Amino acid sequence: MAKSKKDKASKKALSKGGLFTQEAVSNFFAHFGRQPDNDEVLRKAGITRHRLRVLLDDDEIAQAVETRIDALLGTPYRIEPSDTPEAEFLKLIMDEWYFEISSGALNALFFGYSVQEAVYELKPEGYIGLQWIGEKPMQWFEPKNDGRLILRKEGSSQEHVVDQIFKFFLTRRKATYEQPYGKALLATLYWMFFFKQNGFKFWAKFLERFGTPILLGKCKDTETADMNEALLNAHAQSVLSIDAEDDVSLLSTSGSNGTAGSAFETFNRTIAQQIQKIILGQTLTSGTDGKGSYALGQVHENVRADKLKSDMRLVTPTLQAVVDALCELNNWAEHTIVLGEEAKVLNTEQAERDTRLKNAGANFSDAYFIREYGLQEGDLKPAEQGMFSNAQLSAIPRKAFSFAAGTKKLSADQQEVEGLTDGQDDLQLLTNEQIRQLAADSETPEALLFNLSRLIPGATQSQFTANLDQALFAADVLGYATAAKGK
Repeated sequence: MAKSKKDKASKKALSKGGLFTQEAVSNFFAHFGRQPDNDEVLRKAGITRHRLRVLLDDDEIAQAVETRIDALLGTPYRIEPSDTPEAEFLKLIMDEWYFEISSGALNALFFGYSVQEAVYELKPEGYIGLQWIGEKPMQWFEPKNDGRLILRKEGSSQEHVVDQIFKFFLTRRKATYEQPYGKALLATLYWMFFFKQNGFKFWAKFLERFGTPILLGKCKDTETADMNEALLNAHAQSVLSIDAEDDVSLLSTSGSNGTAGSAFETFNRTIAQQIQKIILGQTLTSGTDGKGSYALGQVHENVRADKLKSDMRLVTPTLQAVVDALCELNNWAEHTIVLGEEAKVLNTEQAERDTRLKNAGANFSDAYFIREYGLQEGDLKPAEQGMFSNAQLSAIPRKAFSFAAGTKKLSADQQEVEGLTDGQDDLQLLTNEQIRQLAADSETPEALLFNLSRLIPGATQSQFTANLDQALFAADVLGYATAAKGK
């Protein structure tokens, strides 16, 4: 009687599978208490989150990912306040490790979360700096929905709540209470990657099978061996000689003549556009598909700028956490790292409006210009320090005589301009003898003014004012009486 296979099956199950082996028990305790990753794409695909790194080996995905990383790494940054000795040390540290910190933090965009570890050392300059900082394997860590970060060593069931102020720095993207691991962008790309890889595999097999057509030979006699040898030689030499009664035909699919090629090109282009759209938000990275225009390029450039701003917002908290840790360890004052330079674009409509208001008599404060036009303290100078600080720009300056401006009915502002531009030629001043004679003939300032108007009747207002100042100064120094006695 044959033995039952039931006992053999049970022994096989006990020896090679189930939860009774040492490896299964170790895995059970290692994952006991670990919150499952409830990402639907990863669950249906049957892969873990860190296995998404294989997607970065695809040429199209790698190119789009590098575009976003390069845009972030090329973004300038500064430390505020920047005029302190501590800011110089922080700038020196961040210049050395900015690539590692930024690229490691940006991996949270692609995998949902990333963890970086920092190692410190005492620098020769006397401050505590970074010896090393970089990304650690994400599968070692488990972010909790209450903000904690759990470290699970491989093969151990022990949980360690790690420090997130000085030692470890966690970056998460779109994390929620139900999904503390964050939303991985590569998970959205998984099926695009899957179809692309299998599409290329199918296309390679198709070309291998139908790339070279099959020759079918029909012979009248029974000597088929000669026909087989002739067909084989025809594949190698592309020449075939047959009898008049024999027949050779070509077996191929309709797709190998062009239909399948165009279908695969459409399939591959669609997959590539979907990948670019998911990562870059647009599809004008490597081509315009014959429909490009300047306006369309501007729209997609705006989309690229929005993606860059989003990446900057994602990595800035991590960079700030590193700066805060360095400031705390060195007992420095708080400093802030700022990414990107905000472009100050002049609002022409507002500037024209303010100009009209200014011409109408409105006066704006310095705080208004600083707030609306992005100026800083010290950029605006008071009016007396300007170009015409020595000019008296009152509405209608006091003057002894009314010149032609009054007869021409010029406004007060026009008279001011006339006064500024009137004497642009070289001024002709009085000689010392004329000044001494003028002071001797005048006993009072009013008499000096009258005598000067008789002496230079054709002088302009600027020339008259300059000569009047010269005569008054000489009269004050010499004295009217002294001048008269000297005469």
